[in-house]
Amino acid sequence: MNSTIKVVARRAAVAAGVVGSLGLGAAAIEAAAQWTAAAAPLQAPPVSPERLAAQLSNEQARGSDLQARLQAAISQTTQLQAALDAANGRISTDAGTAKALRAQVAAARKKLVALDQQVATASASLQAAVARQAAAARLATVTRQTSGPATATSRASSTATRPAVHATTGASGTPAAGGEVGDD
Repeated sequence: MNSTIKVVARRAAVAAGVVGSLGLGAAAIEAAAQWTAAAAPLQAPPVSPERLAAQLSNEQARGSDLQARLQAAISQTTQLQAALDAANGRISTDAGTAKALRAQVAAARKKLVALDQQVATASASLQAAVARQAAAARLATVTRQTSGPATATSRASSTATRPAVHATTGASGTPAAGGEVGDD
């Protein structure tokens, strides 16, 4: 029996050693945890559930506000796109109108050039007619002076039966045909 007591005593000593080692390990871990906690304290205290609920409520309100702003921005973007489309349409219309106006201006310039040529031609014709009339008047004056009173009377009676003709207009006051003056 002596050997059984030795075996039991040995087993009890091993069990006590294992239990002691486990206790010593647990104590070492606890000491290390306390030492770490003391070395690095928390910067902020733990948040209470009420405070978390208040922050959640604030963030939900902020999210709703941001969503409303986003909807307003989308609405403004839609309005700006519509205005841009309208402006592009107006630009296209104005470009077409400008092209038509350029064509009208070009046609008007051609007409103006043609009218300027007609005015120059009419002016030259008028100057020639005035020169002919002045020459005819000088000739009539010279003829009256040389022919005497009887010839002047016959000429006056023939002039009285004829309507007066102006250099720029005909007998009835209408423009002379072809820019020419009456038959003096």
